[in-house]
Amino acid sequence: MASEIKAGAILNYVSIIVRLATSFLLTPFVIANLGVEEYGLFMLSGSIIAWLALTDLGLGATVSKYVVTYRAKGEHEHQAHFIGQSIMLFSLIALITLAAGIACFFHLDALFPKLNANQQETLKILFLLTLGNMILAIPLRPLGCVPGAYQRFVVPGVVSLCCSLLNTGLTLALLLLGFKAIGLTVAAVGTGILNHLWGVFYTLHTLKVKVKFGKPDWLLFREMFGFSVWIFLNQIMDLFYWQAGSPILANVCGTAAVSVFTLGISFSTYFMTASTAISGVLAPRLMHMVALDANRQELTQMMIRAGRLQLFLLTMILMGFIFLGKDFLRLWVGKSMGDNVGTVWLGAAIVIIPLIIPLTQNTGLAILQALSLHRGRAIILFYSSLVCVALGYALSLYSGPIGMFMGTAISLALGQGVTINLYYERKAGLMIGMFFRRTYLPMLWPGIILVVGGIATACLWQVNSWLDLFAAVVTYGLFSFVVLFFLYLDTEEKRTLLAIAAKHHT
Repeated sequence: MASEIKAGAILNYVSIIVRLATSFLLTPFVIANLGVEEYGLFMLSGSIIAWLALTDLGLGATVSKYVVTYRAKGEHEHQAHFIGQSIMLFSLIALITLAAGIACFFHLDALFPKLNANQQETLKILFLLTLGNMILAIPLRPLGCVPGAYQRFVVPGVVSLCCSLLNTGLTLALLLLGFKAIGLTVAAVGTGILNHLWGVFYTLHTLKVKVKFGKPDWLLFREMFGFSVWIFLNQIMDLFYWQAGSPILANVCGTAAVSVFTLGISFSTYFMTASTAISGVLAPRLMHMVALDANRQELTQMMIRAGRLQLFLLTMILMGFIFLGKDFLRLWVGKSMGDNVGTVWLGAAIVIIPLIIPLTQNTGLAILQALSLHRGRAIILFYSSLVCVALGYALSLYSGPIGMFMGTAISLALGQGVTINLYYERKAGLMIGMFFRRTYLPMLWPGIILVVGGIATACLWQVNSWLDLFAAVVTYGLFSFVVLFFLYLDTEEKRTLLAIAAKHHT
């Protein structure tokens, strides 16, 4: 089983790398063939469906938790009963989603008045295709959660990766044959259905999982909803922060603005992924410290240690994007996006900068979970995400995509930069003043040096090709590493960083 987990983890990293690589290579090709307007339409349909997926109410993750528990206790009959009840519940959710989807379908014209008649018709077809795929998938979701709960990662991971590669190949073929957004959606839906059906076959035939149907178990449903409500709040928060901009901008500005926002906000996702490399290593130790009744000063010191290492990494990425990101975007999607490249770059930078604070404090979440205080954090972030939607909508009325980026950035700064830190200090007892003094203040002089070096690189280095950009990134990256390594990190942090690098290398 240990080898299965290790192989699954490696496969997960491979899948992430493949997805990032295909996204990098495929995005400019898709935009060039679809055009900015239809690409925005393509992204918009997926964003609308993501909102309808909220009818899941966080129950998908809940199923995994229960199956793990039943299997660990050897309660096979209870597990069969639970899976059967889950399929019944998710079938009801599918019917509710279908009703909500049909209601949404008949109001698409009113929701997005900026779209012309052809765009409205295309959006309706895209919407029906993706809605149909989701309705078919929802009842099968409990069975799809079983392999992971059984710690079977390799075969499902390989199949999922193959489906992803198949979809990529079909996308390329369809674009070369002249198909547009509808053809790409049909391909995505087809591969998605194949993946779902295979998951059912694997669970029932290979794992030989039993399913038992019966009368609705209302007590079980109530217990499941009690567990899933906090997962549901986090799902809403994520949608408000990272998906709300697409339908808002489609309503206010049109589909070209959706393309700009989608590209810009995608860099926030990459930025957030980079921050987890260090916190994932330290999280188990934090849980252990809390279990041994460590005092708040010791927990704060661990948070500072992780935060400084994360700031070291994120500062290099942020500075590189600020000074060389526009050149990257010009080479990547400049032919298709034209003057919008500058808006994408500026919008991404506006959102990434305030993300620095929460991303250097994500070990704080592990502390809150260990102290059973994470529910308060979920509520705070939910309300700050509402501010993101309201403020983004108001500002986009005057400034288009930049307004949506600014609304997201302001809500991040207020919610995750200010309010959460007050919660850390007052409820968790963490010494946030010390955290800021020890983590951010020593970055002042190295930061100034990096800004001067970045300005010099941007002004003196002419980037006319990918080779020029690669050379500039390597040069400025090495300069940033040396400056931060010797002027920001202390001796113990240098050893920790080198140990983490050696661990990931092996």
